[in-house]
Amino acid sequence: MGTNELILLKNQAGIEAVRGNNVAATRKLYAQITPTYNKPLQEFSDQTGTYFDRRRAAYGLEEIGFTGLDIATFEDLPWWAQLFLKGGVTGVSDSGTPDPAYSYLFAPSASTDDLKSITLEFNEAGNPYESGQVMVTQATLRFNVGNNNEPAWMLDLTMIGRDWQTTTFTVALSDRDTEVILGRGTKLFIDDAGGTLGSTQKLGSLISASVTFNPNIHFKNYAEDETNYAKNKVGRAAYRVDAQFQFEFDSDTEFAKYRNSTPQPRLIRLEREGTVIHTTVKKRMRLDFPNGIWSSWSRGDRQGNLIANFGMAAFYDVTEANIFEMEIINALATLP
Repeated sequence: MGTNELILLKNQAGIEAVRGNNVAATRKLYAQITPTYNKPLQEFSDQTGTYFDRRRAAYGLEEIGFTGLDIATFEDLPWWAQLFLKGGVTGVSDSGTPDPAYSYLFAPSASTDDLKSITLEFNEAGNPYESGQVMVTQATLRFNVGNNNEPAWMLDLTMIGRDWQTTTFTVALSDRDTEVILGRGTKLFIDDAGGTLGSTQKLGSLISASVTFNPNIHFKNYAEDETNYAKNKVGRAAYRVDAQFQFEFDSDTEFAKYRNSTPQPRLIRLEREGTVIHTTVKKRMRLDFPNGIWSSWSRGDRQGNLIANFGMAAFYDVTEANIFEMEIINALATLP
């Protein structure tokens, strides 16, 4: 087998017990991951009485980043969600037979910084690298039934890492069976404030949707940190969830809610089921907004039909005690 071939790129990762303490990989990542590396170069313009001012230089800290694109599956999405929604989530079995189903519930923590970091092994086997304390700074889940070339839910990731070093790939990691979460077949439910999430399905309307998660994290550094940002020193600001929806614009119902002088909370659920695990229990992805507020509107065109593009901000809901929840049901007892 050759080397230095694009098709031979691979990525492997393990979740760190302590941020910045690199660990061996425990799983292959099927996502497409692109690394970036930069060290700011300080240039001082020396005054020498000549035209040559570049004589002394210094480097800043390493700035390491990654972008990722993955096709969402019932098995892999909950693993990624530990990095941008909530870490330490375990599956709850329904004790079904012959194979139990496991429910993984992700709701961002209000006052505990429990988001996970990973050690990422990347590049190709002839020239492998490793980066520790890799964390997600933004994630977007999206689908668009108007794009027939991309029928599945997709996951976009933006990540930062602490260091970059040569390594060897962890060996003997198994491949996984996964099931794609299709965009077509996704159900949309919208209910009024005071109602019950998931009660009223809205048909013949939704074209596309995207949900963006922003943990608002940053790394810190101090005088003793010569090359990399400090290990296990992560700053956090407000956790934000925002969404975009594209609807067929054949009704004033939701637009009227936005035009109201008082914000009108919307109880919104997006749900896609998969294959049967046992009896009538199916794999499932469920995205819940208990207090969504329309934040923008624009009119558009889709093949000659009027469409409406809505922005939505997820606000805190007292009853649910959160701003957002994602539940994944699959047949995995653990997320390696």
